[in-house]
Amino acid sequence: MREILLNVEVIESLTDNYIWLLVNYHDSSAFVVDPGEAPAVLSWLKKRKINLLGILITHHHPDHTMGVADLVDYYDIPVYGPHNSPEKCITKKLRENDDLILHGIRFSVIEVPGHTNDHIAYFSSSPLDTNHILFIGDTLFGGGCGKLFEGTAQQMYSSLEKIKRLPQNTLIYSGHEYTLSNLNFAISAEPDNNKLRKRYQDDRQKRNKNQPTLPSLLSLELDTNPFLRVSNESVISAIQKKFNINDHNEQVIFEALRKWKDIF
Repeated sequence: MREILLNVEVIESLTDNYIWLLVNYHDSSAFVVDPGEAPAVLSWLKKRKINLLGILITHHHPDHTMGVADLVDYYDIPVYGPHNSPEKCITKKLRENDDLILHGIRFSVIEVPGHTNDHIAYFSSSPLDTNHILFIGDTLFGGGCGKLFEGTAQQMYSSLEKIKRLPQNTLIYSGHEYTLSNLNFAISAEPDNNKLRKRYQDDRQKRNKNQPTLPSLLSLELDTNPFLRVSNESVISAIQKKFNINDHNEQVIFEALRKWKDIF
């Protein structure tokens, strides 16, 4: 049986967006995730003679969907996305635990509201090479999490708890390059976290070379992302001191941490 050569490629878009493509180089085809603009995607595909098979949407914000209409006009392809999205472009509506097969790889849908009410993520049930992959949109970022534009802190906390239970060798493909600013805040919350400080230095070197800091491994996020560490005593202590509270409830700590980040 012929081996499938798959890779995840990135297109830098708009101000700080990442458009991800899951590419099968054997048959020169791809699926694109959250195309916030069409010209950059069309140019990338034409240059490499890659055919687009479908579009995956994580949530309805325009910087993740503005390119859909033009891509569909050009390729006449399905658009996968949340069942409760206000976007009319979605033709294949997905719910929690729905599966779809992309280039022979099974992806499971995870509902992760918080940033928006309609947010979903796409998780590869089997590894691609040695790692699972997660297209997470704006729910989880390098060193941080999405702002609460529509959902609640409790929703976001629950969504991130789902992510925490995934295999630690999961590569996180987020929608934006926010890592350095997130890590700068994270250091304020956990100044004695040596893994966090090392990550900041490593990622700063990447950005100095104009390299993406993403994807990141879930194991690294669990060690350095305060929004995944609200059960950790160092994060709890920082929140208690910052807000003058004496509470260990993880959801309370998470909500306070999100408020702190919003004003940081």
